[in-house]
Amino acid sequence: MMNTMIYKRLIIALFCLGMLANLAAQESLNMHLDHSRFLDAQGKTIVLLDYQIPYRSLIFLAHSGAYFAEVDILLEVANQDSVVYSHTVTDNIGISSKYDAFSHQKSYLNRLSFQMQEEDYRVSFSATDLNSELVFHWEFDLSPLPQATRISDLELNSRVYADSSAYLKKFRRGDLVYEPVPSIILNRQYHEQAILYLELYTPQAELKESQLLMLSLEQDGQLVMDEYMDTAVSSGTEAITLKIPLIDLKAGKYQGTVSLQAGDTLQSRDFEFVLSEEQETALSLFPDPDDEYKLMRYFMTSRSLSNWETLSPDAKRRYISNFWSNMALSTRMSDQGILDLIHERVEYANRYFSSQNPGWLSDMGRIYIRNGAPAEIEKDLTSDDTRFVRKDYQIWKYRTGNRPVYVFLDQQMSNNFRLIYVANDDMEISNPDWLRLIGRSFDESLLRN
Repeated sequence: MMNTMIYKRLIIALFCLGMLANLAAQESLNMHLDHSRFLDAQGKTIVLLDYQIPYRSLIFLAHSGAYFAEVDILLEVANQDSVVYSHTVTDNIGISSKYDAFSHQKSYLNRLSFQMQEEDYRVSFSATDLNSELVFHWEFDLSPLPQATRISDLELNSRVYADSSAYLKKFRRGDLVYEPVPSIILNRQYHEQAILYLELYTPQAELKESQLLMLSLEQDGQLVMDEYMDTAVSSGTEAITLKIPLIDLKAGKYQGTVSLQAGDTLQSRDFEFVLSEEQETALSLFPDPDDEYKLMRYFMTSRSLSNWETLSPDAKRRYISNFWSNMALSTRMSDQGILDLIHERVEYANRYFSSQNPGWLSDMGRIYIRNGAPAEIEKDLTSDDTRFVRKDYQIWKYRTGNRPVYVFLDQQMSNNFRLIYVANDDMEISNPDWLRLIGRSFDESLLRN
């Protein structure tokens, strides 16, 4: 008995592959921007400007076996009416799987930085998706950190890990990569902690003296975390990482403060984040996820997961749900619609193509489930010039896509028709001996489509 549980979720962006989709309902480019201020060795303020663009907000075009989006970035920093700093960059964003463009979790992350003088600035940031021509624009006022400051801004990160790739160089501190969250949205399903990075600045005369670092966190005015940490720094600039476990926190918005008490000096920095607890989309056709994975592989153009066997049951279900949901998006169908369609094809395959095994596992079942009913079927017997008893074969022709053609042979005379020849379908391969199996007097003009 098939299980067709489904939890519907809102689709907030459209994806176009090879041509632009109609994005009239989306007036601007959806992305996130955040900034943090730190002091350099000379006491100058360095601004780190992080931006995050969800893949589902972009238009990806197919090119050379992959999919690409282009985003033009313009950053301008002005003092009164004079632009003191301007920077442009084109982000070329590539993905290997078209399904990544539908992901609710995957996004593009980049960082710009600039130095501030001892004056206030007006910062203008613009981003344009060149494929959709959608634009994001944000302006804000920014002041430098006082040179006497004892604490930097707080940078919110989703995870910290070791990585040496060139792409992540901008986010590396020492041997570790700090992955910021400009959206300030954390999902308990994917993130175990909210990680704050900050720096303490201590005058030479006060090094190794005790300082009190305080972290408090509130939700709806209720204190949920209050920690005190004694610290004695040994250098003028000390990097601090604070971790907030998310496992026991309720979904919702949180406001927090990190304060530093150094002698009679008290300085504080505020932060906030939103903890989401999205209900996992439960899309499935089979009770056994391993059976479902076999079915899903019928539609996979890329390599299958190498670690499927090591995944937990919950991880397998999440992968299955994401797969069907992404497939629904790519075919412009609802989640329930794609499940119903595949369910009907599986049932048909089981009814008409079963032999020793269920019909959905047969070659005919695979092609039928993937392509639907053929436009034309021709049935006949192999010629008598083979060394074998004459056997049934079928030629299936499709008029859609690349107009593929398939030849199936009931080699064991058990209604288990095996695919021996295929044309115009890169996901299938022909048997090198197909002509010998069907008979060399076979009229190959029958394969024209």
